[in-house]
Amino acid sequence: MSTRRQELRQLLEAYYRGCGWKVETADDGTVRAAGLGGVTWIGLPVVADDLADPDFPDRLRELGAQRMPQGQLCPLELLPDEGCADELRSLLDEVGLRERGHVEVYAVAA
Repeated sequence: MSTRRQELRQLLEAYYRGCGWKVETADDGTVRAAGLGGVTWIGLPVVADDLADPDFPDRLRELGAQRMPQGQLCPLELLPDEGCADELRSLLDEVGLRERGHVEVYAVAA
């Protein structure tokens, strides 16, 4: 795992813990958090290598389609490295995830 990806993942973990949620790092590189009302939040650190991976759009679609036991879509929060945020937003538009309202891209400064 790249150093930058690890730093972004740690930021996601700290954010979710700061909300008082139970945090788990999944084998697929995502951070899962059990939030209020049983909501399962999925956080994904994104670096430039991800955007260069031809399979990454499919991975985003798969993560964006995951559902909680109650049937609602899991909120998907993407934390990109600063240099790839705009490209990530464009990719989300291409795969149709931004229009669904449950996928957000955050800035490291936030």
